[in-house]
Amino acid sequence: MQPAKQPIVTFPLVLLALGHTVTDLSQGALPVLLPFLKTAFDLTYAQVGIIVLAQNITSSVIQPAFGYVTDRLSLPWLVPAGVLLSGIGLAVTGLVDSYRLLLAVVVVTGLGVAAFHPQGSKGAHFVSVSSRRGQSMAVFSVGGNFGLAAGTIFMGFLLTLPGEISNTPWFLLPAVVTAALLWLNLPRISPPPPSVVAAGKKSAAPRRLPVHLMTVILTFIFVRTTIHAGLTTFIPLYYVNHLGGSVVYAGYLLSAFLLAGVAGTYVGGTLSDKFGRKTLIIFSMLVSWPLLALFPFTSGLTTVALMAVTGFTLIASFSPIIVMAQEVMPGYEAMAAGLTIGFSIGLGGVGATALGYLADHFGVPSVFTVIAILPAVTILLGFLLPGRWFKGDHAPA
Repeated sequence: MQPAKQPIVTFPLVLLALGHTVTDLSQGALPVLLPFLKTAFDLTYAQVGIIVLAQNITSSVIQPAFGYVTDRLSLPWLVPAGVLLSGIGLAVTGLVDSYRLLLAVVVVTGLGVAAFHPQGSKGAHFVSVSSRRGQSMAVFSVGGNFGLAAGTIFMGFLLTLPGEISNTPWFLLPAVVTAALLWLNLPRISPPPPSVVAAGKKSAAPRRLPVHLMTVILTFIFVRTTIHAGLTTFIPLYYVNHLGGSVVYAGYLLSAFLLAGVAGTYVGGTLSDKFGRKTLIIFSMLVSWPLLALFPFTSGLTTVALMAVTGFTLIASFSPIIVMAQEVMPGYEAMAAGLTIGFSIGLGGVGATALGYLADHFGVPSVFTVIAILPAVTILLGFLLPGRWFKGDHAPA
């Protein structure tokens, strides 16, 4: 009699994905809020870019530090604490009355996001089936990408109500409920203590980190995230501030991009188990390249459809690259997640700031010209990634 197959989607994994969703509501909501903040505080495009940079540095760039600590200490409480802190920060964002206070609450929100991701990703890694880690990480990542999309939609809805940006406290409700749920189930979502992991992986743990492989992986993520951050930051600014269009239509474009990315995340992670992480990642960028080039030449429903397909293909590489990093860094799973989800993605805020400088001096349309060129760089980097072609590649190092 054959043993029963272990389910891929388990209750702990669903809980972690839910926490990921609620934590990332703040990251989806902020881009929709930017045109209103720009008007409310009379900001330049460069100052808008600084807001994005502040969020990315605090929510992402410092994640490796959290990952390093959680690889050595058992800190499962960071999962519910991160959810709650990100919700509190976003709830206060629409209530501040100065640019300095605005930056301060963005930092608070970002710290909550940074606290959650390494520990949450490590938990997802250890509660998953080893032969289906791409698919399991996709489930966890779908939670985050769905949170980005839901945050966009929810914030867009709140901005249509009386009071506009003063409605942000509504984001506190899902944060409190989810944080409580995670706290009550803390033992089920927690990975093994570091001492147990170290004992079980002593022979597999590398003597030193694979710096050259991680450099390629992180550079790839940085460039791809610059594309992503450029689109989510400048699509609302392009249609609302530059073209004088509807904030609702701009919200539709962002929602189509991010919601399709949810599906792309799951499909990409699942296919990477079968065809190989490297194969899926390169194919994702090859398909995204011409789609990004077409964006300035479309309008109406065609642009909405184009953004949906672009989101699906571009974000399909999200979970495979995280698993690839964890597989080349056994024993450093939280740090790998902090580096891939956090550090290099956070550097996308640097890219967004550079694109803001470009928009101030050459106009917002120039941003989309640069975005259309960047996929060529990711494709070249893709060929340098570790892994095998057209085969499920586990531990590609």
